[in-house]
Amino acid sequence: MYTTAARVSQPTIHPANLPDISELLSTSEEVWIKRRPLPTITSIKYTIPTDPYLLASKFQKMVHEGKTDDAVAIVMQAKTKYQSDVLWNLVIDVYAKKGRLSKALRASTEMRRRGFSPTQTTFTALLKACALSDGEKSLPMAENIYRSMADSQVEPSIIHVNALLSVYQHKHKVQPILNIYNKLPADGPMAPTLTTYTLVLSTLRRELNLRIDELKNEPMEKSVEKKEKKMRLDRRTAHIKQNIRDTFDTMMLAWHSYTDDAARRIASPDASDTPPLHIDAHIVNVVLKTCHAVYSINRALGRKGLKIAEQVYGLDKTLDVGNRKNAVSPPTQKAQQLPIAARIRSPERRKSVKGMSKHDIINIDTIDLVLELCKRDKEPTKAVRFWKSLENHFAGDLEPLKSNFTDRIEEFRAQMSRNTGLENTNPTR
Repeated sequence: MYTTAARVSQPTIHPANLPDISELLSTSEEVWIKRRPLPTITSIKYTIPTDPYLLASKFQKMVHEGKTDDAVAIVMQAKTKYQSDVLWNLVIDVYAKKGRLSKALRASTEMRRRGFSPTQTTFTALLKACALSDGEKSLPMAENIYRSMADSQVEPSIIHVNALLSVYQHKHKVQPILNIYNKLPADGPMAPTLTTYTLVLSTLRRELNLRIDELKNEPMEKSVEKKEKKMRLDRRTAHIKQNIRDTFDTMMLAWHSYTDDAARRIASPDASDTPPLHIDAHIVNVVLKTCHAVYSINRALGRKGLKIAEQVYGLDKTLDVGNRKNAVSPPTQKAQQLPIAARIRSPERRKSVKGMSKHDIINIDTIDLVLELCKRDKEPTKAVRFWKSLENHFAGDLEPLKSNFTDRIEEFRAQMSRNTGLENTNPTR
């Protein structure tokens, strides 16, 4: 259904499959922008700073207080010599965060009129505005903005590629995302980042969920009266199921590409121009949620989530389950290798507004998803081994979360003991 391919090294990326959109910049398009002027009159009288740094600081403070129109009006009233490209990028970004594309574009026009050249930050904000805009013209506008970077002598970075992918994601365009992703070089500054892989995987997850919903909404066979209609229904159902499997397989290819890429970069730290590739709970949760969604339709696909949990966080194979049959020998050198999350975790931990770190290696959702998969698949031993591995390798991350799962882990331990007792009393089982 979707195609992925191995990436080859190349210095920069210029999406080759984007349509020619030069004709979109017509007079009517210019009018569309000009009809949305920026505010120039404040609600009350303000003192306008006569220093670029102080003006930018005042703008940010007023925006934080919810006075966006007054903040922009002050910028419009200020003399050009007190403005800066930093200030105008702040103006553009304010509108971009709200998806107000026309205002962001008008701000970029005002920026140029005052002699300030757009920077990489300018284009990142404009692409963000396109992604968050509901307008029909936002997608072709994003493509044009990306292309126009060369005219402005601004070199695209992987940040801009990710911003463009985000636009496609918001517009439900799957194949263009994969086309661009497949063109990214394996090494160098344009190599995929954690954001790149997360965008690809979350896009495929949403597409798979749409196919699952489509399957659930199919009419039941008993409601189909005629044989011909039933045959058509069966063919359509089979087609949807195949699409689900194809999408899932594509997602697994992207996931393994990500983990292989991350491990390779850790093993080759000398590639200084290639950014490090780390892992966080969010990207793991995207895949685990997909496995849960597909489990009821295809158990074999759904239980792959347990393999991913083992790959990322490990399963403590030294755990004694009280049964000679299930006993394990001393771990080999390969088995002693650290779980991938312990090897490629980010050294940074930035606090988000909810108090959780943006670089959490594991969170409540992650643990809940893995334990629920163990429950659905009747694998209490794997649940306990997963928990033991977390205690061994991620004790600091696990400590503030432990109290949320104490009872569930005890239930799994009890179930494991019961299963062991049954096997001991029925050795021929």
